[in-house]
Amino acid sequence: MDFNTLVFLGFFAGVAVLTYCVPRAAKPYLWLLASYAFYLYKPENARLVFILISVTVVTWVCALAMDSVPQQATRRLFLVVSLAVCCGFLFFFKYFNFFGELLGGIMGLFGGKAPHLDLIAPLGLSYFTFQSLGYVIDVYLHQTRAERNPLKYALFVSFFPCIFTGPIERKDHLMAQFEHPRRFDYDRIAGGLFRVLWGYVKKMVIADNIGVFVRAVYSAPDRHTGPYLLVASLLFSYQIYMDFSGCCDIAIGAARMLGFDLLENFNRPFAAKTYTELWNRWHMSLTNWFKDYIFTPLSFYNRGAEGFLGKLQGWFNIFIIFPISGLWHGASLGYVIWGILNGLFMVVGKATAKKRRKWAKKNPLYKVPHLQGIWQRCCVYLLFTACIVFFAADLYGGQAGAVFTGLFAGWGQAGPAQLAAGFAKLGLGGGTLLMLLGSSLVVELIEARGPVAQWIRTQRAFVRWPLYYGLCLLLLFFGAFGQSAYIYQQF
Repeated sequence: MDFNTLVFLGFFAGVAVLTYCVPRAAKPYLWLLASYAFYLYKPENARLVFILISVTVVTWVCALAMDSVPQQATRRLFLVVSLAVCCGFLFFFKYFNFFGELLGGIMGLFGGKAPHLDLIAPLGLSYFTFQSLGYVIDVYLHQTRAERNPLKYALFVSFFPCIFTGPIERKDHLMAQFEHPRRFDYDRIAGGLFRVLWGYVKKMVIADNIGVFVRAVYSAPDRHTGPYLLVASLLFSYQIYMDFSGCCDIAIGAARMLGFDLLENFNRPFAAKTYTELWNRWHMSLTNWFKDYIFTPLSFYNRGAEGFLGKLQGWFNIFIIFPISGLWHGASLGYVIWGILNGLFMVVGKATAKKRRKWAKKNPLYKVPHLQGIWQRCCVYLLFTACIVFFAADLYGGQAGAVFTGLFAGWGQAGPAQLAAGFAKLGLGGGTLLMLLGSSLVVELIEARGPVAQWIRTQRAFVRWPLYYGLCLLLLFFGAFGQSAYIYQQF
């Protein structure tokens, strides 16, 4: 079920009440039952629940076997089985038709035809497979012990606040909390409830209202001129951040109300001054997953080279993560190109870091720290937006090529009044724009102070309660109810 529905609110309220009513020993089983009820709510997920069960059973059995068998070759065999099952489901349901189309293009030159299957990937497939893979790899590397209780492990894989949109949890972080459920704590409940409200405002007030305009422009980019395409592109970067981080706020806040601390997934990425810093702040659980299970093994394998060859190996290890991340997000060339561009920007940034620091000393803007910071953040945001065009084009069915060519057309053809009327017609009128600016400013100022659930509990009542009412009014009057599910649910 989607987070932004009344069904979910009623469901979660029932789970929260039962959590603090049942005995401590029964709580994990209540959460497991709730997680599967949450997953089975939609018929398309119910038909494919065997994938979730299969991934859970195979990785649990293989991890248990690896923990019991001392022979390295046997342990490696069980690891390969886990990798084959998880990656096999991912490839078949998410990438079979994508690679089939690529193969079909080659076979078409010789009169052949590639197979095509009518497949629907279950929601959350990329999340629960990566979470399970991280677990078995950690067991293989002796970084954690295998979980003996199959039902508690099933809860770890399927825990409903994070199964659709992350964060991608680690066994030692989340499982320990299942073993020691927290007692009722008013401050935790209140802080979690505020974070849920905060997430709904970010998603339904900011992201969805921006999405009305971006969808109108990107669904038919050839019909719009440069000013509209430029604004839509710049706004989409902020839209997807508000959408995804808002969803994570709801997941983290809901888990907090049940007594759990999930991993943080965002840390104000657009406050970053370098591209590397941005990706250290964006989708942090996925970035850390790639770093631990792809970058680190590659670095170990490619170690030893000296000089420029060693640098090339290091840059390759960084670069390769991003096309893989692009494929993780979606089975299309647009997502792969998005990943390739991000990887190139990351590598170029690291390769030129020393020279840019030397040039910075001669840049008059860098004599004033505040101007320097603004300039660096703007550059990072623009680079990120140049990549995200391919993401948005795939999401809304437009053509990235049409966006880039259209960016240079139509400037100066319409006056300010005509442009304003055009923006209003597409869903970005003066009132909406003012609301977006005001609410975004509030979000940025408060999040700059740290995690909002902890921050709000340190404020006096005359700060807390006006903020509560203000956010509720924003949601009531400007929330785009029923507009869409969360963008990242499909990944």
